[in-house]
Amino acid sequence: MRYSRPVRIILGILCLALLFWVTDRWYNNSVMSYDIVNGVIKKDSGEKPTDISDSGEEPADMSDSGEAPEEEQEASAVVVKPAEEAKPERPEVKKAAELGLPEPPEIDINEWQYVLVNGDHPMDPIDYEPSELAYLNMTGDDTEIMTTFDPNRQMVDIRIAQPLVNMVQACKAAGLPVYLSSGYRSYAIQAANFERVCYNNGITDGKNAEGNYITMPAGCSEHQSGLCIDITDYYHEIKNDELAQLPTVQWLAEHCADYGFVLRFPYDKTNITHVMGEAWHFRYVGEEAAKYMTENNLVLEEFLALYGVE
Repeated sequence: MRYSRPVRIILGILCLALLFWVTDRWYNNSVMSYDIVNGVIKKDSGEKPTDISDSGEEPADMSDSGEAPEEEQEASAVVVKPAEEAKPERPEVKKAAELGLPEPPEIDINEWQYVLVNGDHPMDPIDYEPSELAYLNMTGDDTEIMTTFDPNRQMVDIRIAQPLVNMVQACKAAGLPVYLSSGYRSYAIQAANFERVCYNNGITDGKNAEGNYITMPAGCSEHQSGLCIDITDYYHEIKNDELAQLPTVQWLAEHCADYGFVLRFPYDKTNITHVMGEAWHFRYVGEEAAKYMTENNLVLEEFLALYGVE
């Protein structure tokens, strides 16, 4: 059957309309009802689409350059937020009043005389040397502070030389003999000293049976700072607990704070210093800090903790 031209035109329009309707339905039910989730196509389950930024991955359809189209980059800048790193909590600083102590002196805890050197706080840098050394008479027979090397004199950081000379002279004026046994030691000398003491005592870590240091590893010895001095009455080849009975050592323990020094390793604080008791080892911290520490029975670790130093 042949249709007239007008009829064929109408039938053609109807066929095109039907084709367009079928195509549109298929597209909606197949392509447009899928979401891109985690970089792959996933059929819509009827739930809210997953935000691509949660996975940290980009959509699969990149441009030829491997980068997302410009409009997608702009959207990503709004949606994607990098996870914030958790900030470590600062250790709680115990106030002096909470510990039953008077208010500590107002000092700059970063100044040189307060540097903490021990097994947990090595020198920085590890091979540190004082910028200038002083060379002192070992028995205090003269008060000259020399700045040129002399193997017959004891070495200390020049900044503590005058207070040390003053303390030695006061001790001698009290009728007591003085001997500057050991001052500054270099990293290399301390390393050799550590090996020798460990070998002689049959140990490898420098610690005694109680876990306290009898000799410090190189880089962890306060002697390397040049801010301490071992003082006895005469030369003693071996330093042991018997030296605590020396009148010279006892006088120094009682009066050292007047000159800015403290007894660094008392016998009743080994659980804090982790160093065996050394009645002969005195450390310079300045008069203000020394008097506060002595009056309140604090070692350097406890004193610095009042200022947040851990």
